Amino acid sequence: MPSVVSRLLTPSVTARPAGAGGADEWSIRLAGLAMLGQYDALTFLVDGAARRNSYNVVDDPVADDAIRAAVEETRRSGATVQTQTAIRLADDRVAGAAMIAPLVATDAVAGVLVALRVGRSFAAADALVASGVSEIVSLEFAREAAARRDEAHRRQALALYELARLSLFGEHLLETLQDVTVLLTSALDHDVAQIWLFESDGALELSAARPRENLRFEQMNAVEHDALAQALHQQRIVRIGHGALRPWVPAETRELIVVPLADRARTLGALVLGRVSQRYEETDEELAGVLGRFISRLVVKARLEREITERSEPAAAARDANREWVQEPQLTRS
Repeated sequence: MPSVVSRLLTPSVTARPAGAGGADEWSIRLAGLAMLGQYDALTFLVDGAARRNSYNVVDDPVADDAIRAAVEETRRSGATVQTQTAIRLADDRVAGAAMIAPLVATDAVAGVLVALRVGRSFAAADALVASGVSEIVSLEFAREAAARRDEAHRRQALALYELARLSLFGEHLLETLQDVTVLLTSALDHDVAQIWLFESDGALELSAARPRENLRFEQMNAVEHDALAQALHQQRIVRIGHGALRPWVPAETRELIVVPLADRARTLGALVLGRVSQRYEETDEELAGVLGRFISRLVVKARLEREITERSEPAAAARDANREWVQEPQLTRS
C-alpha cells in the first residue's frame, strides 16, 4: 500500500522537462513537502547537480560542520541521521535540529535530503516520513533526467540528419565546413568547434571554426602540438583536460576532444571540440567519433568533386576550341 506521503503528493508531482518548471515550481513543491513533514526548512543535495533545490534555506547547509559530518555518514552508510545544528534560515529563525536521509538511489540521481526544524527535535517516526519524501523527490529527479536525455537524443538525431544533408548537398567546402561548426556549437553543447585540414605542404590549416575570434594559430605543424600529433599519428580520439593550455583554442576552454579525420589510411586533418564549463563523458567521445566520420566523408566528397571539375575544365575548353575551328568559314581559291 502506498505511504501517506505518496498518496498525497504523487498527483501533484508531474514529470516535466528540465527547465520547464524552473526554481519557482520546485519551491512550491518543497514548501508542500516541508508542510507535510512539519519541517521549517528543506533542501536536497543532488550529486553532480549545480542547482540546489531548497525551501527556506539561504546558505549551503554543508558549510555547518555537524551537518557535513551527518551528510558524509548518510552517503557512506545509507542510514538516516539526526544531528544538532545552528543554521540561520531565510525567515531569520535559527534551526537547531537536522535530519539527513538518502535519496532513493536510481541510475539518474543520488544525493541526500536535509530537513531542518526550529525549536523541535526529530523523532524516530520522522525517519519514515523523510523516506517517503525522499522517494517522491528521487522519482521527480529521475523523470527530469530522463527528459533531459530524451531532449539530448532528439537534438543529436536532428544534428546528424543536418550533417548528413550538408555532406550530400553542400556545394562549397569552406562554407559547408563553417556551417558544420555552427551546427556543432548550437545543437550539440560544444562551446568550441574547429576543423583543421592538411594542405599540400603538410601543414594543418584552420578551415572552419566557431568561435574564430582571438585565435593565435590558423596554420601550424601538427608534430609541434602533442595532442594533435597523438590523435593524427595513432588515428584515435584524444580527450584533453586543461584545454586552455593549448594555444590553438580559445583561452577559456576547459576540456577538448580531438578527432582524427581520415579517408581509409589517408589522414585528412582533425576535428577539435571543446567545452568551457562542463566536462566530457565517454558518450561524448563516441558521438564525436560519429561526427568525425561524417565530416571526413564530406571533405572527401568535396575534394573529389573539385578534382573532377578541374580535370573536366581543360577537356571542355579543348572541345569548345575545336568546335570554333570547325565553324570557321573555309577559304577557297578564286
